[in-house]
Amino acid sequence: MSTPPEDPRLRFVRTDPASRPDDPDLTVTLPPAEPAATLHLPPPSPSSAAGTEAGTGTGTGTAEGETRFGPGVPGASGTADDRATEIWRGTLTPDGPSGVPARRRRPWWRRELPSLLVVVAVVVAVVLGMRSCAAARSPLHVVGATVTAPEAGRCAKTVVVTGVLRTDGNPGTVDYRWKRSDGTASAVLHQEVGENVRSSEVVLRWSFDGRGTMKATATLEVLSPDRVTASAAFTYDCS
Repeated sequence: MSTPPEDPRLRFVRTDPASRPDDPDLTVTLPPAEPAATLHLPPPSPSSAAGTEAGTGTGTGTAEGETRFGPGVPGASGTADDRATEIWRGTLTPDGPSGVPARRRRPWWRRELPSLLVVVAVVVAVVLGMRSCAAARSPLHVVGATVTAPEAGRCAKTVVVTGVLRTDGNPGTVDYRWKRSDGTASAVLHQEVGENVRSSEVVLRWSFDGRGTMKATATLEVLSPDRVTASAAFTYDCS
């Protein structure tokens, strides 16, 4: 058996470098490394492809017959870790395919804004319609008034005088006051009149105290919307 030739790159003399510092055999010179990062192979045969799918071989094959070795071999995309990361970042929905950005949900007020605008528009339309209808109605008018005083009993303590306001049937407010013949007058009072109401009663309670005889007159004075006056008289007797 013949001895294989010695590789010149491995040739060196094992001597003590301190004893022979200038010996050229102590210097090892290596030739530049040959690039071997990628090895191009012919396309695999069907049998070798089947063997590769079964887990044989040490390299990673591609469709062009290129095999890569060492670090940097690209991993498969769309793994479970990648999907979990995309879902956590909000770029992927749990049910969506990988790589498709997830649609962010709009705030609730943006989703409900059209409905809120419709409700506001309806309310504004109703209020404006009610105001226009109220403005279109005819104003209230007082067409007359009457006052009735009962017969006062002997030494009566209180006499109730009743007044009736006659209106035209439109809604509104009547301002009025009572005047008595002893020189006193009430404050301005207000009577609300509803729609289609044509008569409203107002009352004056006149109190008496002491002995004697007095002829009393109660006057109902309408101030607005029309000026109308009515009165009635009675006699107080406690002699």
